[in-house]
Amino acid sequence: MIKLAAMAAVVAFAGFGQTSCGGGGGAEGEAADIPTDGLLGELPMLTAKYCNKLVDLRNKMFSGQITEEEMKQARAEFDETQKERDAKFLLIREELDGKEIPVEVQDGVPVKFDGALKISSKNKGSIFAIGSGTLTKTMTYENFPNLYMIPIDTDGKAISTSRGGMWYKEDGQTSLGDYNEGKKFVVNAFVSVGSTSARGYCTNEMKRWAKLAKFVCMDCTTDAYKQLKEQLEADKKAEELEAAKAVAGE
Repeated sequence: MIKLAAMAAVVAFAGFGQTSCGGGGGAEGEAADIPTDGLLGELPMLTAKYCNKLVDLRNKMFSGQITEEEMKQARAEFDETQKERDAKFLLIREELDGKEIPVEVQDGVPVKFDGALKISSKNKGSIFAIGSGTLTKTMTYENFPNLYMIPIDTDGKAISTSRGGMWYKEDGQTSLGDYNEGKKFVVNAFVSVGSTSARGYCTNEMKRWAKLAKFVCMDCTTDAYKQLKEQLEADKKAEELEAAKAVAGE
């Protein structure tokens, strides 16, 4: 029975999707430190709170140290937590729908936006900030993938340095196709909160997203992009060391 319950927990957790994170103890206490007055409101805080709590429960179910009755109770709490999370996320997504996020373009990048990006949370799963604009110079197929949509925080640091966006034709339905000057485009920039499986990493990621200030369209081959990437990697390394010291009691 315990094995069956554990297998069911795996299936349930697999559906956690774009808003799942890693586990440990003190989920709500960790999340309480995440600001809620930024562009994304309560979304980063709620993401950390629920992902940490769900993984706490998952770890309990897989510990091998609980009775069958305790397993049933943990699974019931897991299910109830998921329902509560889904309800709160639905409400916060509705609040964020249409909210504007500033967008800038790195010097030398041949892109002009029509205005700010706007959050769209109509689809389940990922949340996007959608914008439109025009290519101001013809690009080659090989060079165009160098354009990244980088989320920047209020301190001017990168929140993520992955490509961070998908580019479409003006109607938003198909891939861009060509890269000629004057080409109209739609870009979906990922507001990627919480797709990870390490608890402390998740909390720190949400603290970064809570400080989202803007997106910048950047060329990933430039020194400016590389400096942002190096800074983010250094910050993450420092966070890992702090977490290790906490575990070691130093």
